[in-house]
Amino acid sequence: MTSAKLDDGRFEQALGAYEGILKSRTGDLNQDAAHRESVTLIEQIFPGFRAAFEAYEDEKRNSVERIKVGNLIRKDGGRPDWYSGAKTQVGEWPDYRARLEQSGLPGPAIESIHRSTERILSRSANPKAVGDRRKGLVIGYVQSGKTANFTGLISKAVDEGYRIIIVLAGMYTNLRVQTQLRLQKDLGLDTVRERPGIAWHRLTGSNADMGRDISPSFFSNPSNVAVMVVKKHEMRLANVTKFLEAVPDVTLNRRAVMIIDDESDQATPNTMGSKDLVSTINKRVRELWAAVPTGTYVAYTATPFANVFIDPSDDGDLYPEDFVSVLPKPDSYMGSELFFDVDQTVDSGEDEMIHRLAHEVPDHEAMVFTPKPKKVDEFEPEMTASLTTSIRWFILATAIRELRTGEAQDSSMLVHTSQLIRVHERTKEVISQFISEMALDVENQEVAFRDVFDAEIDNASPLRGGELVPGWTKLWPVAKKVLESIVVKIDNGASDDRLIYDPNTPQTVIAVGGGTLSRGLTLEGLVVSYFLRSSNTYDTLLQMGRWFGFRPRYADLVRVWMGPGLLDEYGHLAAVEKQLRDEVVEMEKEGRTPREFAIKVKSHPGRLEITSKNKMDAAQLVRAGLGGTRRQTIYLDRSEPGREIGYRASNNLVRTALDRELPLLTRGAHSSRRHPSLMFRGLTNEDVVGFLEEFWVAPTDKWLQADGMSGWLNRHGAGAQWNLILVSGSGGGGHNHEYSGGIAVSTSRRAPLKPDLWSQDRLGSGLPPHSDIVNIRALMSGDDYLLDIRILADQGQLDERDIEILDGVDKKSAVAMKTARSLIRPNEGTVLLYAIDGDSQPASKSTTRTRMQADGPLVGLGVVFPHAEAEDPGEYWAVELDDQDADLATTPPRDDEADFVPEEDEH
Repeated sequence: MTSAKLDDGRFEQALGAYEGILKSRTGDLNQDAAHRESVTLIEQIFPGFRAAFEAYEDEKRNSVERIKVGNLIRKDGGRPDWYSGAKTQVGEWPDYRARLEQSGLPGPAIESIHRSTERILSRSANPKAVGDRRKGLVIGYVQSGKTANFTGLISKAVDEGYRIIIVLAGMYTNLRVQTQLRLQKDLGLDTVRERPGIAWHRLTGSNADMGRDISPSFFSNPSNVAVMVVKKHEMRLANVTKFLEAVPDVTLNRRAVMIIDDESDQATPNTMGSKDLVSTINKRVRELWAAVPTGTYVAYTATPFANVFIDPSDDGDLYPEDFVSVLPKPDSYMGSELFFDVDQTVDSGEDEMIHRLAHEVPDHEAMVFTPKPKKVDEFEPEMTASLTTSIRWFILATAIRELRTGEAQDSSMLVHTSQLIRVHERTKEVISQFISEMALDVENQEVAFRDVFDAEIDNASPLRGGELVPGWTKLWPVAKKVLESIVVKIDNGASDDRLIYDPNTPQTVIAVGGGTLSRGLTLEGLVVSYFLRSSNTYDTLLQMGRWFGFRPRYADLVRVWMGPGLLDEYGHLAAVEKQLRDEVVEMEKEGRTPREFAIKVKSHPGRLEITSKNKMDAAQLVRAGLGGTRRQTIYLDRSEPGREIGYRASNNLVRTALDRELPLLTRGAHSSRRHPSLMFRGLTNEDVVGFLEEFWVAPTDKWLQADGMSGWLNRHGAGAQWNLILVSGSGGGGHNHEYSGGIAVSTSRRAPLKPDLWSQDRLGSGLPPHSDIVNIRALMSGDDYLLDIRILADQGQLDERDIEILDGVDKKSAVAMKTARSLIRPNEGTVLLYAIDGDSQPASKSTTRTRMQADGPLVGLGVVFPHAEAEDPGEYWAVELDDQDADLATTPPRDDEADFVPEEDEH
């Protein structure tokens, strides 16, 4: 860029002097004359400046032009490619990779970090192109190693020329300190360099946040890199902006900035609920981003719902318009897909792992630790049976870990029952007293501990992986030692004795708290979680699931005690997570960016909001469109009147098809069955709505109600054609069911969930008199989504192109199957009727199912909606609920750190 006669450092000095002279002369001369005279003067002091300045101006014009042209001509809506790949021999990434290898991280995990950070950096701003600014979002998993990922991104960015690294590390001091120490270690920020290269300049420390008056003078050397880890606190963010503004423009233009916003859905999004009003932290982060002439803002979070709801029309806000990237699920990570049936089909697994690992706390016990805010001064809790058992299991599990590994390790238990500080204090007192009493009377505790051991040890044996199960005579002495070592800590926004792990001294900790324990802070060796605090929002609920994560050699020991109804909420959220990630993956495959493709988030009618209402001012961006999706009835009425309603409605629909003499096709692949599945073609919208007016559907299934379906069809499905499939099952014991016209099918087995695993309260009060509702959790199988198209293929009614599309569909991806439908038969929907055997039995190994015990078959309904080309992805449907999550209002985070002051030899 500059003349060989003038290196970068001297050119920047010369450029600064030129701008000073130009500013002083502009009042006396016109702009061109002032420029010529200024260049002549500087050339005398810095020979070679004129040629270097002309090259600098040419490159600046060319880079801006490349950015503009790129936006216009790239088919994928992205920016020009600039990144050629990571350094492999000498640089910050090779150094970081070596540290990861030395830490014992498996090779595939390191390779995953490498591949994902390559993708993220390639979509980030080119640090050599002045004026290139990009905003993106990275979606990880709760407790899945996001810090390791963005540390890798930082190392590669610095190798490519980024010179200012700003990490926004949550809202609490303990999280900021944890991140600060991690980066100092992993990036070698305090290591003396033996080779030439970049030099790190820390602007924050382990006990000091960003100060007011830090000088940017060290930027005179273009190899110096500023790095700061900052709380999302109004003053600290203002200090960072002030620091950037103090850097001369000529220097800052050539010092690309990378902002990593960790836990970016917390505090960063505007919480004022209006485009015209801006919340404090949102304002400060906007101001910080506005001060960046060249650089990238990268939001990291496991719960991106608030991020994708930021208003994209507000240029000053932080909508991730340039890219969204999903981090791969790491090997050995225990996430929602391990515990829950995220596909919600009958063939995706009858027995969810969560029921092996979790216990639901009874209502009367949950009430002991969840007082209403107005009654908190009267709060006097006592130990309950479930909390007692959970603590005993924590002690035993910690002892088993020690016997398996041969050494003591950090081991943690989370107790999260409320957001109220007074509740935390009293809960700590009760637990501490209980542990002290056990320790004083330890010899009389053995029987109670042995009972817990016998009840729990084999619950999750499929996750054991060959690990040791010690005999009781070996375990009990170690358990007694663990009991004596336990400490109970409070960690919340007001705590003075917070949770800090010493790498040289393993701790056994019971952590009692609220917001800080559900946001970002890593609980080392988390074995047991006891939480009762519910939430109305997806993001808060997911963040509270700290039991997701890596559990090497103790996955089978992890346990969760949950408040009433929370197991079901997490089941729904597991499906939401998968749907959102599928959306992003499909968007990336299509080469589209978030400025073109609004990411949709599945709503939970009647129960949960996606995020706080005050973060959803632009929520018109997110209704998951119904076109091409499936809906199914999982709540069935097994009473005699309920079954009669199903028979009458289904028979009338079949009679309509027979009377019109609609084509009737058979599923060829099932022809060996006594009664194969059958399909009528050619029903109308009016036929489907008329059927739904007769058929009972649970109040929560809005879009399977006649009114909901009619409204959607009027807007998006005018002229659609419908197929009617009478699904034939495996027989469920050899039983049949006859529809109108003597058409017979074999019944399907769908054993219902045990009553204690779900709550009928979610269905509201509008149930039919004398109804007997069961929850089968899933009606449709994975193949049923495309069953009508497969029947057409069996009958030779698809061309070669359609067959090729059908054969290439990923059956595990709802997005892929939806795309296939839109390409093969976009204008056709499907109604699927299932005859559920009244004697459906659970699988022999199921721990979650029970017998159906109905006096005859039940009719279940599945619907696959026709594709809706014109459906507005900006519409959404969601319930309005009070926001119960008042952490920030009741316990505002404190800024109790000193200002960072660089030392003379700080590097």
